[in-house]
Amino acid sequence: MGRDSKKHSDKRTPIAERRESHGLGQLLNGVSRENLPTQVLAGVTLLAIAIPEQLATAQLAEVPAFTAMIAFITATLVFFFVGSNPIVSVGADSTIAPLFAVALLRLALPASSQYLALAAATAVVTGLILMTIGFFKLGWLADFLSLPIVAGFMCGIGVIIIVHQLPRVFGVKGGGNSVVQRLDELVHNLHHVSVWSIVIALGTLAVMVVGERLNPRLPWALGAVVGATILCVAMSLTTHGVQELGSVIAGPPTWRLHWFSMHEWSVVVTTALTLVIVIISQTAATARTSADEIGVADNLSRDFVGVGLANVAVGLVGAFPVNASPPRTTVTCLAGGRTKLVGLVAGIGALVLSPFASVAHRIPLAALAGVLLFIAGRLIKIGPLRIVWRTSRTELTLAIVTVLGVVFLGVELGLVIAVGLAILDRTWRSARPKMVELGRRQGTTSWEPLGQHGVNRVGHILTVLFGADIYFANAGVFRHELHGYLAKRPDTRHLVIDAAAISNIDYTGLVMLSQVVADLASDSISVSLARANAEVRRKLTTSTDRAIRQIHVFDSVDGAAVDVQQHRKG
Repeated sequence: MGRDSKKHSDKRTPIAERRESHGLGQLLNGVSRENLPTQVLAGVTLLAIAIPEQLATAQLAEVPAFTAMIAFITATLVFFFVGSNPIVSVGADSTIAPLFAVALLRLALPASSQYLALAAATAVVTGLILMTIGFFKLGWLADFLSLPIVAGFMCGIGVIIIVHQLPRVFGVKGGGNSVVQRLDELVHNLHHVSVWSIVIALGTLAVMVVGERLNPRLPWALGAVVGATILCVAMSLTTHGVQELGSVIAGPPTWRLHWFSMHEWSVVVTTALTLVIVIISQTAATARTSADEIGVADNLSRDFVGVGLANVAVGLVGAFPVNASPPRTTVTCLAGGRTKLVGLVAGIGALVLSPFASVAHRIPLAALAGVLLFIAGRLIKIGPLRIVWRTSRTELTLAIVTVLGVVFLGVELGLVIAVGLAILDRTWRSARPKMVELGRRQGTTSWEPLGQHGVNRVGHILTVLFGADIYFANAGVFRHELHGYLAKRPDTRHLVIDAAAISNIDYTGLVMLSQVVADLASDSISVSLARANAEVRRKLTTSTDRAIRQIHVFDSVDGAAVDVQQHRKG
């Protein structure tokens, strides 16, 4: 509870309120006369941030603009009723939009009825998988991807977003399915560049970058887009190559689902699985961070159910997959949002404004591209990668492989390669742990790595620490490393194994341990175990091998050493 420091006391809610906030029936728990204006204002702020972001994400997802607003309204209201976290914002998200767009565009033309049907089906399948994860409390899957891999994955998505938006930035025709093809198409059309498109895109980006530093609570994106639209209309910039959003029809929810071919279903399911990996990772990070900021306990399983049901709902109304948004949630928190009233205000506000969606048709695409460039910049985080470089070159390599895989091989294959390499790296590390010889620090009962000043070996005792569980993949390593130390210490009469890092020993490990004990017994060397946990102790005492059962187990390394010295002539 070290985070409950005095400097955060203004963010925290009373313990009683934290407990009540878990009740499904108390949707507006925490709202009072005192904080009502703040919560409503936070909802309005969220709406102002969401409108340009959702319209821009629609362009990224290759769907009609208002489809994104349907997704935001539906997802926000569903999460209001089902989700646990009071301020997490769910809706169209630029992180996952390129993922399903790239996959589904192989099957259908952008914005076509077939494409929209595939996107809706992908949302439903994604939602069902997320709900299953939530119901069966499989939230630990969110921790499966290491932070360097997540950082690399997000960088790759950021690069894809930038490449997708470059044609709109330059005001030229775009095309191609891969990053390389899109860049090649862009190069061939550079002689049609619109200077005004570049000015609008970079101007929008500049307003958002500077504005965020001045006051991140204000809707700089909305202001930049409105300003760009006024400039475009006033100066008739369409005659200078600036493309507009075009017709925005505020239609009702539409049933788009129908049966697909087996090939189409396979693409939908594999795309949904890819989205799930990203969504659980991003939702977990967003929910945990925001819950800590406002002082409520997180309930990831329920939040996964909430985001999952939101995906099912948006699929049923003809929209596309949605996700928890870190930027919108952060802005909500900064604006003082602490209750579910924020989401309700934003959702209802978007619904009320829907009839006026047609006025958005004059928005320049370059301005929406500027919004997406800003979002992409937030995804490409060089700082964390520098820290990874200083911490682990191997993990940085995995991050770089992830970036290159996502950008050049596609999101699905890039992610599979990255996760596969991460699993191999972790398996290699656990299969090749280090064994360290320990000694007693002079004048204390503390045992530390030998070689440090004041740390000495005690008598004829060899004390070693093994840095992992003993199982089939490293049992041979354990035996090999141990014999190496025994060869260096030919005068050894007693072996003490510090088991502090050994949480479990499998059958292969027990067989190997039995062989080690037998080997050492033939040389009149006794074996003791120190700091073993309950599970390891149980396996030793219930073993059918008499040599294993006779291993002495002590609560501390020093206790084992003292016993050896006093009773076994150590």
